[in-house]
Amino acid sequence: MHDAHSAAPCPNHDATQPAVPATAPRQLFWRAQKNGALPLFFFGALHFGTPEMYPLPQIVEDAFSDCGVTAFETDLGTIASPAFHALMAKAGTMPEGHSLAGQLSADTWQGLCQRAQSLGYHDSTISRLRSWYCASLLTSSALQLSGMASQLGVDSYLFARAKAQDKIILCLEQPDEQLQLLSSINSASDDEFIQNTLAEIDNMPAFTQHMLQIWLRGDAAELAALISSGFEGNNALQKRMLQTRNRSWFQQLHAANHEGKAVLSVVGAGHLVGDNSLLEFFRHHGYDVAQL
Repeated sequence: MHDAHSAAPCPNHDATQPAVPATAPRQLFWRAQKNGALPLFFFGALHFGTPEMYPLPQIVEDAFSDCGVTAFETDLGTIASPAFHALMAKAGTMPEGHSLAGQLSADTWQGLCQRAQSLGYHDSTISRLRSWYCASLLTSSALQLSGMASQLGVDSYLFARAKAQDKIILCLEQPDEQLQLLSSINSASDDEFIQNTLAEIDNMPAFTQHMLQIWLRGDAAELAALISSGFEGNNALQKRMLQTRNRSWFQQLHAANHEGKAVLSVVGAGHLVGDNSLLEFFRHHGYDVAQL
């Protein structure tokens, strides 16, 4: 997938000190290292992407080539499979006799139908869906219409390359854990959740461009502010989606590093910035962490 975007590996490159030209722009890319052990590298991914994100920075290509282990949030091959999509659709469909319209106010249902139709979904298609699955389908469609493609997401791109090269892959969560997380995301009422989803879809073109520019210039501070504002007033959701998972991921990555492995982790960029980020757990455990 997109092999033309990959840079040739540097055969004599030292994994502990990736070469970075003095004039190189900053990336959402960090190194964590402790007591002279092999390093861990972290690359903040967008799960959807555009061609202008490629080729990847040489510093990322070097780490991908040199690290013995590449870590991802989950098994992205399984997540993309028809079997998993069928499982997700089953979990996201209401039982007979129930409808999404029955969970929403008349105004919210009407607004949802209008937005769904503009994205290619008929009322009858969404009427039996649970709110989280409906939101997932519509958001994915809106992302694609805004020019973002899932196959161009950095994690999908590097996962496919890692599989093709038979690299050791560490999946930090199982696909069923991701499905369980997704199905529990609407902590608010269905009506409020769908209203928030519709607002996000309306703002999708501007938001995706904002996120893309933050990613391209490696602006960790602005990304942290954006993530924080997205969870404002919902600490429980922030803890479930970020903090708890970051702690679990730290434990797995720390264990791999303790076993003498250099690891490149490619995870959602929002997990690497702000309070209780994955990198904060490494800092708190004595690792020297630096954005490269």
